[in-house]
Formats: sequence, C-alpha cells, structure tokens
Amino acid sequence: MLDNLISLPTLMVCTFLSTLVVAVFLAFHWFAGHKTVATGYWCVAMWIGSAASALLGLRGVVAPEVSIGLGNALAALGYSLTWAGFRAFDGERVSRLAIAAGPAAWVAAYAFSDRFAADMSLRIILMSVIVSAYSLAMARELLRGREREALPSRRVIALLLATHAVFYSARIPFALLAPVSDGGSPAVSFWFAAFALEIFVHTLVVAVAILVLLKERSEFVFRQAARSDALTGVLNRGAFMAEAAASLSPRRPGGVLMLLDLDHFKTINDTYGHQAGDKVLCRFAAAVTARLEEGMIFGRFGGEEFALFVPDRDIDEAVAFADRLREDTAALSIGHYGALISVSVSIGVASVLLCGGDLDRLVATADSALYRAKADGRNRVSAAGPAESLLQVAGLMRDADVTNVSIAL
Repeated sequence: MLDNLISLPTLMVCTFLSTLVVAVFLAFHWFAGHKTVATGYWCVAMWIGSAASALLGLRGVVAPEVSIGLGNALAALGYSLTWAGFRAFDGERVSRLAIAAGPAAWVAAYAFSDRFAADMSLRIILMSVIVSAYSLAMARELLRGREREALPSRRVIALLLATHAVFYSARIPFALLAPVSDGGSPAVSFWFAAFALEIFVHTLVVAVAILVLLKERSEFVFRQAARSDALTGVLNRGAFMAEAAASLSPRRPGGVLMLLDLDHFKTINDTYGHQAGDKVLCRFAAAVTARLEEGMIFGRFGGEEFALFVPDRDIDEAVAFADRLREDTAALSIGHYGALISVSVSIGVASVLLCGGDLDRLVATADSALYRAKADGRNRVSAAGPAESLLQVAGLMRDADVTNVSIAL
C-alpha cells in the first residue's frame, strides 16, 4: 500500500528542502536588484513555507501546538502570500485582509476549539478549504493577467493550480467518509499518504512556476524594450513596419496609413529646450494612443514624425479619424516652467486600395500627402489621390529599371 511505501516525515523533509532552495534563489534574485513587490511576496512565502514543512515534519516529536498548530498556520500564510505575489506580479492591489483570512481562520479554529484541535479530520477539512481557495485565486489571477501580458506559461500554470485545488478539495469527502486519527503519530491512512505526495509535487510545481514566470517576464520586458521607442513608449520604426506589414494581407485588402508630423518642432526645441521638446513628444504620443481603436498600429518613425496604420477602414473614415487626432493635438496645452506650449500636427493619409499592399509604396505616398499638408499651411490633413499614387509607382519602376540596367552592365 502507498502508506507503507511513503514516509510522511521524509516527504515533509523533501518539501522543506525544495522550498528552501527556491527561497534562497529568490532571496539572491531580490538582493541582485530585482526588487519587485511580487518577488518580495514570493520570497517571504517560500521561507515561511519551508518553516511550515519543517514543523509539520516534526509531528510526534515536538508539541502538537507547535508542529500542527503553528505548522499549519504558517502553511496557510505561505499560500496566502504566494497568492499575493501573483496579484502583485500583474500590478493588482493586494488586500491585507485577504492575506490574513486563511491563516486567521486556522488560528481561530485551532486556538479556540478543543474539539477542532483534537480532530484530525476537521483540521484536514479546514486546511483543504483554505488551500483550495487560495490555489483557485492564483489560477484566476494568472488567467486575468493574460489580457495585458500573454506569457506562454500562464495557462499551463493556471491549469496546474486549478487541478491542485480540485484534487486537494477531494480530501474533504475522504475525511468525512474515512476519518483518520493520527494520535500524535505520522502513520496514517492510504488516502492521506496519497494526498501528502500530491502536496509535495504541487510544491515543486509552484516553485518552478514562479521561476519560469520571472524568467518569462524578463524576456518579455527585453523584447518590449527592443520594439519600443525609448522616449514615448510606442512602437519604434522597425517594430511598426513589421506589424504593419503583417497586417497587410490579401485577406484584409483595406487599410490606411497615416504619417503624422508635429509642426514647427525645431522652433519648440530652439525656444524652450530639448526637455520641453521631449515633453511635447510624450504628450502627443499619449493623446494619439488614447484615441486608438482595436487593431490600430501606432509608432514613432523618428524625430517628430509618427506613423499610424488603420486596418479595415476606407479613406473617408480614416481622414475623419485623422482630423480628430489633429483637433486633439491642437487642444493640447503643455506647461513648461511657466510657459504654455501650443502644438499642431500635419497628417498625410494614403489608402491601401489606392496604392496596393506594398508598405514602402504606401509610406512614400503618405509622405507625399504629408508634404502637401505642410506646403498648404500645416495643421491639416491631406489625403493622397490617384496622381500621387501613380507618381510613387512610376518612381519605383524607374528605380527598378535603373537597378536592372546596372546589373546588365
């Protein structure tokens, strides 16, 4: 039988050692400069979990008030702090009341009910409820966080946590139908041994999951940094071109590209300084970002020039949207050391239906329309017409002919 093959004290020692290793690693991770709130919660949770495993492993050796009472209280606190870590990992507010709820429920039941303290089945039922509730809450946090940050392992870890909650809650009917009594001894029934083994495996899974999530978060941050403009936080030119090109496909023939250029930006820099210019760029990028709808791709081309790709829109809809962006920009009033800086933007618009699905041609056509908007007085939207599109096509054909002649020579 499994209860003869498994030594519960040995399992608790293994759980203690595995949790301790992760606790030490997280402590090094913290002191190495990765002082996030989530890492702090998880680090403390692992140290407390290690202490809980050590105390539970000493059942029958030390007083039950210490091994069972304090050990389970620490185990419940370890789970609640682990849940708090998952909340903090996604930037959510952590409720101290929610952290304290599980451990407080255990302490109140164990300290103020002699029957509860003496009845192993009642203790099993309460700890099953506490552990299952926190495990389900962790799974929920992981799935909710996918909306903002789709780390690859989120679903897998959430599934494992939910499975653990279901499995662990199954201890309740076993405790009701086949009650156990330790009598101060660690030798208990077959089903209790099976669940003890599952706890050990689950502890390893959670420990590894935390390390995997931290690794994936670091990789995600580095990827985002490589794709983002350092000043404004929007896509840089390379990332914008890649995403816009991916959005251009035969299955989605529509779409419009806009090039947005802040008017008289050099004058702003010369008059108020580059710090003011940076503030203007950030405020402008934030204003456009606030207007973005699903599927739109926005990035900074460099300097004061930005690009916006609007899929599945015709030219009239895009021009109307661009004009709203122009009005939002004109409404900006940016304070800088007592001065108020006014901003305006010129926008060139080019349609995929008119120019075709070649992104370089689309950019060149939108650039021609932007040049016309500047020439016509700035602070306006100019849409590329058929003539500008044909000029771009002719230019590309001319460049191709020159290249072919050079190769032939």
